[in-house]
Amino acid sequence: MQTVFLVLLLVAAVVVANAVYARFNQVPVAFLQIGAGLILSLIPLYQDFELEPEIFLFVIISILMFNDGQNTNVRKLSHQFGTTLSLAVVLAIVTIFIVGILTHQLIPEFSLALALALGAIITPTDAVAVSSITTKVAIPDEVMTTLENESLFNDASGIVAFNLAIAAIVTGQFSVWHGITNFLYVFVGGIIVGLVLGYVIVAIRIMLINMRVDTPSVIVPYTLLTPFVVYFLAESLGVSGILAVVATGLIHGVQSDRLRLTTSRLQIVMSTTWSIVASILNGIVFVLLGVSLPSVIKHLQQRDTGSVAVLIGLGVLLYLVMTLVRFFWTRFDLARIRAWDTHEKTRNAFVMGLSGVHGTITLAMAFSLPLTLNGSAFPYRNDIIFVAAVVILTSLLVPTILLPLTLPKQTVKVTEEELASAKAEMVTHAIQLMQARHGNNVGTGKVIEILSGQRTLDGRPKRSELSQLFDATFDVEQQTINQMVDRDEITPQAADKYMRLASQTRLQNQQTFFKRFKLFFRFAMVKWSLTKKARARRKAFRQYHARHGQERSELMSRHREMWQQMRAIEQQPYDAVLAYLSKTITAENQQAIGIVRRAYDERHRRLSGERDLQDVQNELLIEAFQLEYNFIQNQLANKTYSAELGNQLYEQISTDQLVYLQSVNTD
Repeated sequence: MQTVFLVLLLVAAVVVANAVYARFNQVPVAFLQIGAGLILSLIPLYQDFELEPEIFLFVIISILMFNDGQNTNVRKLSHQFGTTLSLAVVLAIVTIFIVGILTHQLIPEFSLALALALGAIITPTDAVAVSSITTKVAIPDEVMTTLENESLFNDASGIVAFNLAIAAIVTGQFSVWHGITNFLYVFVGGIIVGLVLGYVIVAIRIMLINMRVDTPSVIVPYTLLTPFVVYFLAESLGVSGILAVVATGLIHGVQSDRLRLTTSRLQIVMSTTWSIVASILNGIVFVLLGVSLPSVIKHLQQRDTGSVAVLIGLGVLLYLVMTLVRFFWTRFDLARIRAWDTHEKTRNAFVMGLSGVHGTITLAMAFSLPLTLNGSAFPYRNDIIFVAAVVILTSLLVPTILLPLTLPKQTVKVTEEELASAKAEMVTHAIQLMQARHGNNVGTGKVIEILSGQRTLDGRPKRSELSQLFDATFDVEQQTINQMVDRDEITPQAADKYMRLASQTRLQNQQTFFKRFKLFFRFAMVKWSLTKKARARRKAFRQYHARHGQERSELMSRHREMWQQMRAIEQQPYDAVLAYLSKTITAENQQAIGIVRRAYDERHRRLSGERDLQDVQNELLIEAFQLEYNFIQNQLANKTYSAELGNQLYEQISTDQLVYLQSVNTD
């Protein structure tokens, strides 16, 4: 139970950090997550917190690598295959050896195998971390694609090299020839196993779809279990489980493109689920870094007061060395990136060097170091974790400062304000046409309510605005009732009863939450304070009516007649209110109009006893969506909207249609 509670706290810390980043995105989200972890470290439960190393590889890394694989553009990957292979395999191996030898020379206490393990840990790059720190600068598309493809496979290269180094540490033996052949077997074997398992798993999934067993409750868990199964089987065969997972992810990515239109609803659910899972797992790793740092630093200081300073210097030096190696590797075309001239080539190489950001995989491998070796504590485990943390923080800080000085600012083609304004215009246009074609009825009202949800919500309208609207609609009802009395359609007594009902509608919707709570509390107190004598009096009253059943029946009959009379009266004021709301609706007050209309629609349903006609409503909503499509086409034809704005609006309508039809099919 305690473990479950600790994990839930980690997830909560990720959610809080992401929420803060959504409002204040000047600081990379990784720093916020580390800060959340530092706060969690103050909780006694997290003192000396340790997570089993195997959990990182099996639970966290396998899922993240599978998700990266299925989101990779295979066409671009094949186009840049030579460059990707050069960066992700050759450069990764060269960097591991440079870092390992340099570390061993500077700190002889680190054996060569341990130093190579450190090199394998800090070599992999993280394209997601790059994206988080470059949201405000424009990285060239060719460079960004190269970074994404590189991070997909150099993670696997680092992990394979890491496992070989750990094996050498455990056994105390290392052969260069054996290491190379073992690396090739593990690397190539992992890819082959992943491709085979990927095709099998995809074939089963297609079979389930053809058998109409393609509900999200089946396919989503099936896909979530895939990386675990592939990783376990690959490791059982002695090949790289991570590379197998990546290869399977690539096969799933190709299959998803092929089935994107035939299973659109499932694709949306799948992509959303994987996006959330990957975001949470990425965040958990950084939160764990924040949780573990105080404990790591404490252990280092207990051993040697100078250890922390030495390891900080080592981490910064290793980052600078790796950055220079990456710069020269791309500058001298050992990994080709398309450029028009020497200046652009130098700039791309500089960006590639700075964009060697290290993140989730580096941390996960550092935490996956064994806790013990031959029955005793693993040597220098805290040192390696600390150096990895320094490298990660440095690789996040340096490009955050330098890239904006090198690259132009990111240009936003469509601002949030433009999109919100266009949505409001589109929805208002559709609502006005629907009202003109079909009038004001329950079906149209429900469609208008659904369309109003397409707008970008800027919070609930001001209470003063709602109060003014309810006052205005009450006046419309009063005028309509007076006209009905003047025409002798209803009696003054019936008009008075109806206006009391209309007054209740206005008061209920104008009262604040505290006023409603006050009325509820007063009612509860009055009910509680009834004396036994009053209860006895009510009991005697009921007994009297039980003995005089005829009188009670007449009373109930008069009550039903009154409601029938209200139903007959209510239609004209209701139509007048809807007509008034239709005339006064604008893009600015549309949300407030929607709230007022819903209040009157609910009252109308209660009085009239009408129920929503689902089929009619569906037809009206499909028509409304088509009106929105037509509106966008006209705006694009008139060049009022840009192509980018039109595409975003088209995407909004398509998604809304799919979500609505999905909810209809599941009702």
